[in-house]
Order: sequence, then C-alpha cells, then structure tokens
Amino acid sequence: MIRLSFLGGTREVGRSATLIDTETEKILIDYGIKISVKPTQYPKNVKAKLDGVLLSHGHLDHSGAIPVLFHQGQKCPVHGMEITRSLSRMILFDSYKIGRYEGEKERYSKTDINKTLRNFKPMKYRKPFNIGKTTVTAFDAGHIPGSAIYLLETQNKRILYTSDFNTSDTRLINGADTDIPQVDVLITESTYAQREHPDRQKQEKGMIEAIEGALANEGIALVACFAIARTQEVLSILDEYNLQEKIYIDGMARKATRIINEHPELQREYNQVNRAMQRLKVKPITNHSMRKKILKEPCIIITTSGMLTGGPIAYYIEKLWDRKECSLSLTGFQVPGTEGAVLLETGHYIHGDLDLPIKMSVRKFDFSSHTSRSELFKFVKKVNPERVFCVHGDNTEGFAEELSKEGFDAVAPKLGENFSIE
Repeated sequence: MIRLSFLGGTREVGRSATLIDTETEKILIDYGIKISVKPTQYPKNVKAKLDGVLLSHGHLDHSGAIPVLFHQGQKCPVHGMEITRSLSRMILFDSYKIGRYEGEKERYSKTDINKTLRNFKPMKYRKPFNIGKTTVTAFDAGHIPGSAIYLLETQNKRILYTSDFNTSDTRLINGADTDIPQVDVLITESTYAQREHPDRQKQEKGMIEAIEGALANEGIALVACFAIARTQEVLSILDEYNLQEKIYIDGMARKATRIINEHPELQREYNQVNRAMQRLKVKPITNHSMRKKILKEPCIIITTSGMLTGGPIAYYIEKLWDRKECSLSLTGFQVPGTEGAVLLETGHYIHGDLDLPIKMSVRKFDFSSHTSRSELFKFVKKVNPERVFCVHGDNTEGFAEELSKEGFDAVAPKLGENFSIE
C-alpha cells in the first residue's frame, strides 16, 4: 500500500509539500514556504526518516523549507536539475537574510542551507534513477528553466506530480514535455484552473507600448519582474522588438540572469538571453550611486521585486512616483495584500512608512508561467489517472468538483490529510 500525505500547498498557493510512503521508501516532493503572509508559513513537519527529496524547481514556495529538514537531522539526497541547485542557493540565502532583517523566528541556519546544497544530486530530464525500489523520471515542466514534472513508478503504480507546469511556449523556454504515459495517480497544480490566459502576443505589445510611451515623453520605464525566468523573458521580448534605448538590470535579477546564462541549453533558443543582452547592450546596476545616476535620463530599468514588496524597485518608485511621464509595468501575478496588488486597487504605493499616490502610468501584464484552465483539463484527460489530487490553487475544491463531473475520482486534499493507494 502507498500512502500520500499532503503537508502543504493544499487549498492554497504556497508551501508545497507532498510525502509519498511506498512502505519501502519515504520520498518528499518539494518543501516550500508561503511568503505572502507574515510570519512566513511552513509546511507540516516531516516525522519520518526520508530516503530522498525531489525538488521540482527553484522557487521559494517549493524549496524554501528544505533547510529545515537538515536542521531537524535529515541526511537524504535532494534531487533536482543542476540549475535548480544554483537558483536554490541564491534564493535560500536571500530568504534567510530577509527573514533575519524582518525579525522572523529562525527555523534553520546558514549551515543548514549549506547541508541542503551539499546533499544535492543533479539529474537530467528523461533519465530514470532510483530511490530504493522506486524509479523516478523527470520531465521538463516548462515553468522556469530546470523545472520538473516527476513520474514515480513503485508497487506497479505510476504516480505523476506536476508541480508548477506550463504547456505553452514562452519567449524564454519551451512548453512542458507532456509525452508522458498514462498514470494511476495524478497530483496536479491548479493555479489557473478557473481562468484562461490573455493572448500573450497582445500582452507583449501592450508592455512595449507602455515602455515606448514613457521614453517618448522623456521618462523612465520601470519594469518590475520576478528574478527567475520573468526577467529573462522580458529581455527576450525587448530584443524581439529591437528597443534601442539604454537598458539596465538591477537587484536579484542580475544574479538570476547570470545563472540562467550558464545553462544556455535550457533556453528556447540556445544561449538566447546572453545574445539578447549583448544586442541590447544591457548594463547591470552594481551599486547605489549607479541607481542615482541613471535616473537623470530616459532609460528602461528591469528590476525586482515583481510584486513591489522590496528590492531596488522600492527605491525607484520612491524617486519617480510623481512623474507622469514615467511608467511602471507589472509583469506577473500580484498576490492579494502585496504592495503591487494594493497599488492596482488603490493607486497608492504603500511600503513601510511610504504611502505614495502614484502619478506615473501603471499597467499590469500577464506573462504567467502556469498552464491555463483549458490546458489543465486537456492534460488530465491525456494522462487519464484513476485518482486526481488537486493542489496549489485558490480554488482546488472547485477544480476537483469539475473533474469529478468529467468522470475522474478527484479530490482537493486538506492540510495534513492522508490517502492510501492500493
């Protein structure tokens, strides 16, 4: 009998964590944190001795709690793509630093992060490996470079865990590899189960119009991006439209771009981000004096954070908020309650002691890296599981209910709920 324990990511977006007990192995898939609330929320504790961790990709909501495992004495390998190790190193140390700055209770130390990285075992797509008697195969999830869908084969059962995935191509990467056999159990994300994405090309053109409008008025175009994947996609879009203005990149986006450039084979076109940066003559911002200097003339600034919660974007907004000739482009989902979401709702940028009635042009664009509603249903029907567990979404119950009407045995687990697979 196989036992599934849902330790996080249930009926919510964030802190993904699923434990699979095969009777001979205990395998944890993802162990993330939820940073959209304060204090940061962690998954439920893992009480078993683990034989392995499968990390789907380098985002905090899937990786951010893994050092806690090593703080608690786990000694198992952490499997993932090589780029995921590099991205995890970047975001884990940054998350630790921010947590200390904000006075959050420490759940792990820098030593535990280093243990996580030392226990990392790189894998490759479509190259099966074993954790005990369980065979694991990773498929490209099309979410960010190095993201993985996991197929576990154990006790004559096939269990598929999608994590975050996207079946559509973006400027940066190809869509998910969905040439996957039919499975017995599917654990699927549900992020966009209730909605479709707008036309991506129209979104690109809208962002370019916002940028060019600011530049034509002798203003500055701010582009707020997630550091991983979104920044590099925006660079690819700017290259496609051959913008000629001065372009700068700031914040964690610089380091994430360097890491992604170290893995040119994972990009839709080999080495395309580095080529785009060279053609566009993109300059990194390396110190505060450079930030002050570049605000003296029209330019494009691509920087973090994507939800305006901190990082260099806060400085730029504080300096440019009352300049109508400037623009701010939001390129990703704004979690309710974050500074970006509040700005869209109220027109005010509220951050710490700041409360600024923004006069610059603000527009939001949808460059989602999650698969859409129709593609989710299509994927479920393709792998044709006997049982479906819907996780990582704002309305997992609604998605499970719809799948049930389509004839699937579907459920949206509750936090800490366990299920047996016979």
